[in-house]
Amino acid sequence: MQLASLQFLYLFLPASLAVYHLFPRRMRYGVLLGISLVFYLLAEPASLLLALVSVTADFGLGLLMERFEERNRRRKAIMLSMVGKNLLLFFGVSCYCQLHGIQTPLGLPVFTLLGVGYAVDIYNGEALYEHSWAKFMLAHTLFMKLPAGPLVRYRTLREQFAAKKADLAAMGEPAALFIQGIAKQVILGAPMRQLYNTLSTFSQAEHSVFSLWLMPLCAAMSLYFSLSGYCDMARGLGGLFGISLPRNFYYPYQSRSITDFVGRFNISVTAYLKTYIYHPLGEDSGSFVSSALNIGVVTLLWGIWFGFRINYLLWGIYFVLLILLERSGWGKILMRLPVFFLRVYTFSLVLLSFVIFNGRSVGQSLFFFQGMLGLGGLPLATSPALYLISQYAPYLVLAVLFSTSLPHSLKGVLREKSPVAAAITGAVCYGMLLILSTGFILHP
Repeated sequence: MQLASLQFLYLFLPASLAVYHLFPRRMRYGVLLGISLVFYLLAEPASLLLALVSVTADFGLGLLMERFEERNRRRKAIMLSMVGKNLLLFFGVSCYCQLHGIQTPLGLPVFTLLGVGYAVDIYNGEALYEHSWAKFMLAHTLFMKLPAGPLVRYRTLREQFAAKKADLAAMGEPAALFIQGIAKQVILGAPMRQLYNTLSTFSQAEHSVFSLWLMPLCAAMSLYFSLSGYCDMARGLGGLFGISLPRNFYYPYQSRSITDFVGRFNISVTAYLKTYIYHPLGEDSGSFVSSALNIGVVTLLWGIWFGFRINYLLWGIYFVLLILLERSGWGKILMRLPVFFLRVYTFSLVLLSFVIFNGRSVGQSLFFFQGMLGLGGLPLATSPALYLISQYAPYLVLAVLFSTSLPHSLKGVLREKSPVAAAITGAVCYGMLLILSTGFILHP
């Protein structure tokens, strides 16, 4: 069962909300844990077993660390064992799945990296030791953030498990955000992925300069709407259950520099890496070489978040080099240029990065780069590519439009001029989006 499925949308979610709000407030965190475990069980039973064992081990090690509060060497050894266990589990299982073509267990990056953060925070005294297994398990297996995050520090989640009064009037905005996330995935993300997959089946002789530029554009839009769709759904669902989750994307394709792009794309992952790697390494307090090393480590891990293929590693290196170029003085020159030029410049570089990201091999990515620059003797366009774009043009135009802040700005203008009209228009639009999304799920 997935978040963007009819079973979840029309069966699991209504039943879960009804059960959650029927129970007394003091019991709701336990009910939410039960809902999360049932979701995990229905989605991937084997992954649930892995999560239960790993998270329970972290809970026990945390209590053991508390017992040695006055013995710092033992506390440090336990902390390092918790960090090592989670990193080994994350990297080891992910690599194994990658090599054997198996899907990575549901929630693996989320609960392992949350475990790393918890271990470091309690060791540094930045979080309290958790004595409730149920609350500890809930923070690690909260169902709405299992598919793609966002990553949130343990103490931030733990603070929200206090008993709260249900506010039905405040559920409209989270519900709209959840519908928006589904629409992003099934109406825009899925067609972009279908177009990319079709183009990727072309042989080298069937490709053209046009098709090779179209591929990274589709890949960029597909990844953005899939990931931001998941995170919008997570934030919306969190609001429905009284949990506040952070924004994970902020119009990254409108960035004015590569540094700005990294700060807007997968925000929670970037923030998590900065908190637990970049800051401990000394941030920018040292020499340029030291700063370059820190930025390099964080950005490489940012790329590896998506998998352990050589192309993902090269994707991270690509951004490392561009960020270091901007830090060396190029960024100051860029900031003197018009905003429109900066956005075109940044989006072009990001688009080129997806040639690396989606390449099956380094050789294939090099062929694509040559063809895009007109160096491979390819025609400008071919009939198959033109036919495909004629079929998918409406989706592509909408994807580009909704990857910008223009629709949100127009909604803000309408809300300022007429709040009532904005509320009615919003209700109608989100209702239509729900109907359309249901249709796309039924007939993808």
